[in-house]
Amino acid sequence: MRWRITDAKDYLQAKDYIDTAVIPLINIKVGARFKITAEKGEFTQLLSDELERQLKGRVYLLPPYTYVDRNEKTVQGLKDLREELISEFPHVVLLTSDENWNSEDALGKIIVTPSVPLEHLNDSLKRKILDERTAEILNVLLQLWSTS
Repeated sequence: MRWRITDAKDYLQAKDYIDTAVIPLINIKVGARFKITAEKGEFTQLLSDELERQLKGRVYLLPPYTYVDRNEKTVQGLKDLREELISEFPHVVLLTSDENWNSEDALGKIIVTPSVPLEHLNDSLKRKILDERTAEILNVLLQLWSTS
């Protein structure tokens, strides 16, 4: 399920089964880091989309949380967002390809997965890579769900 009205209606009818909010963390940088930052953001978004597709009915994919720097203001914004969501979703998972993040208890679960440059790969190889990374994330989520 995604952040749109039709899915919001479905969520309200099935909210007992949807216990995990997934928030893609997307860094925005221009200048010398423009291309690599865009690549990481695209990869994070593609992984988030695939995760939502495979776990529809268990996870709710929220819009990406975009930021310029990982700093106190960004962390506080994520804490506020988590606080807003935790009453509806027992699990709030942040997903990113930005290696500046690590698992921080105050923010909940952060999954950092290195990006792969997809621009010159054929579609079948892209699919294979996304499937492999999604499987890794699924394992992390299964462990998270089994401990609650």
